[in-house]
Amino acid sequence: MASRKEPTRGHVDIALEVSPDVVDAGGEIVLHARVSCSPSGDLTGHSLLVKDAAGAEKGALELTDIDDDENAIGVVALKAPLETGEHIWSVFSPAIVKNGASYEQASKAIAYTIKPHTTRVLAWDIPSTVIAGDRFTIKIGIKCSSECSFANKAFTISNHDGATIAKSELSDDLWPGTTGLYFAELELKAPSSAGLYQWSVKSAGKELDKPHADGAAGFSLRVVDRPECLVTVEAVDKESQKPLAGARIAMHPYKAVTDERGFAEIRVAKGAYDLFVAKTSYLTLGLPVEVTPDMTARAELDLEPERERN
Repeated sequence: MASRKEPTRGHVDIALEVSPDVVDAGGEIVLHARVSCSPSGDLTGHSLLVKDAAGAEKGALELTDIDDDENAIGVVALKAPLETGEHIWSVFSPAIVKNGASYEQASKAIAYTIKPHTTRVLAWDIPSTVIAGDRFTIKIGIKCSSECSFANKAFTISNHDGATIAKSELSDDLWPGTTGLYFAELELKAPSSAGLYQWSVKSAGKELDKPHADGAAGFSLRVVDRPECLVTVEAVDKESQKPLAGARIAMHPYKAVTDERGFAEIRVAKGAYDLFVAKTSYLTLGLPVEVTPDMTARAELDLEPERERN
């Protein structure tokens, strides 16, 4: 009776890539495997096992194709852990008899990092100036890097001294035209003294079911004294004397834009100002003014030289 031929003993080598190598907690990681073997053979259809550091199985990666170097390749998408920090997983190629060869078990470790979700905080529609002691509205938006829901989640507003002056919640709607940006509109009260203040918005990530870094954003608030005087500015083309609509008027920190008749009105507190009038294709005009009672100023703007406009 003829003896049975024993399979040739062989081994496999595993090369791995993980993307991304830093991933949000509970997000998706993708493992790419490239497996070579000796003696060479077709390992398509063979599955690799993915296990965590404790030996728990996390999934299987099937080798489905052959690359140009005749290596078996495959890819699998797996859910990342919730625990932040560095993780080391191992990918095992179980022992297999194929192509007349007995390939021994092989393994390869791969490391990646789990991070808390990034929480981006935005503040917009902040008035350019607010009268001291008056109330005003702003909009707040918060978005997660993995677009987790922030519907009805809380945020706080802190003033220039770090004191919490408002607590509110985001709506359960997204800001139109965005993905994952939850927003709220809220009313605040300006400080009682004029000045430039730095306030902040903060969102606490610990309220969510996945780890989130606390998000914060600062914004500036310029508070001015209550206007006592009305300044009317008329802007015209110096040569034609035609009114200039859309000219930008600035008496820092007050601003306005002229209407179709070339007029703009600004209410300001008494005092000395530099009045600036600007419009595209025209040279900006600046002149000092002393505002005590109501006043009117006429601004005649020169066109920019032809070379500069071209």
